[in-house]
Amino acid sequence: MKDGKFGLGIIGLGARGVHFGGRDFLKSGNCYVTCVCDVFQERVDSAINELGGNITGYTNVDDFLEHPDLDAVVVATNDMTHADIAVKVLAKKKHLYLEKPMAQTIEDCDRIIDAWTGESVFMVGLELRYCTLMQECKKIVERGDIGRIIIGTVVDNVSVGGNYYFHGPRRKKQYIKSLILEKGTHSLDLANWLIDDSPVKVYASGGLDVFGGDGEDINCVDCDKKSECHYYRNDKVFIMDYGAEVKETTLDKCVYSKECDTHDNSLVIIDYEKGARLSYMECHFTPEYSREFMFVGDKGKMTAFYNNEQEFKIMVWKRHEEKPVYYYPPKVEGLGAHGGGDDGIIREFSKRILSGKPCMIGIKGARDSAAIAIAAYQSEESGLPVTIPHNRIFDGEQK
Repeated sequence: MKDGKFGLGIIGLGARGVHFGGRDFLKSGNCYVTCVCDVFQERVDSAINELGGNITGYTNVDDFLEHPDLDAVVVATNDMTHADIAVKVLAKKKHLYLEKPMAQTIEDCDRIIDAWTGESVFMVGLELRYCTLMQECKKIVERGDIGRIIIGTVVDNVSVGGNYYFHGPRRKKQYIKSLILEKGTHSLDLANWLIDDSPVKVYASGGLDVFGGDGEDINCVDCDKKSECHYYRNDKVFIMDYGAEVKETTLDKCVYSKECDTHDNSLVIIDYEKGARLSYMECHFTPEYSREFMFVGDKGKMTAFYNNEQEFKIMVWKRHEEKPVYYYPPKVEGLGAHGGGDDGIIREFSKRILSGKPCMIGIKGARDSAAIAIAAYQSEESGLPVTIPHNRIFDGEQK
């Protein structure tokens, strides 16, 4: 700690690591970036240049974790590396902000949890819990307006699937397993959080029906059909929904290549421990980019709409009442992306570090959302329902 601020390090210097883990954390005023790490030296150099200040760069995680004034670590590496790196960070008793998904197997999720020593703050990057829409939804549910949730539906409309995922390595199952795990864990976590229960059984069906195909694995720039392709990448820069620029030259592969095998649409059915049921739909070729939620309890129904433009809307209709009530959670300007969620989760993480009270917060939910996605992937592969192993995380603040 220096002058009431903690020393922050970032592992994984892609767009999310630098833009969110660096610039957005710095905007909070509670930390300073002291070191960064990536396996590619050019990324290390670029991050140091962009973030400024007295920053030390590393290409080795073990060396990085020995940096003298390192208090907290943001891990924004590829999903397959989360478990091994998170275990190392927690073993060094560093505060850990681990980007979602928690890990690619349930066993690795539990391995990370077991590595927590009780001497640091540990959170997973499920920032949508902190956006104004979901904060209002949680209040409505906890107030009892719709009673005990019995059944629900969540829809992820992902118009940018062809822009984000099918140009690069995420189009392959061996890299991300599924887009439910890569993308859907946000919405699944929110559903688990509102239902306030753990999943026990999952059945899923999915397919690759728009992207992929018989095309050659060529780069967009070399394609003779680029004038008629809506997914043609005409430069090496792509702007993500949270404002970051992606400049990776490996992200302009043909979205219709036979190399693609990641499913571009899925349907998932989830059974919960206390009897609730949820359906989840994820589609990567819809025209809109939004999330839709519907929950029916024994006293009424709630729907909620989310998009990046923050056109938030909630409807609550109690049983036996003539008309519904509508809520319009406010927009949040200038405080990060995701309806204030980015800023909110950074403030929460920072507050808990500065208070000197070690804890795991949101980890039960992070494990549950990853478990659903992992089980859904297994179910899609086997065609059979998959039972989720019991979540050993205790209740209370750890949710």
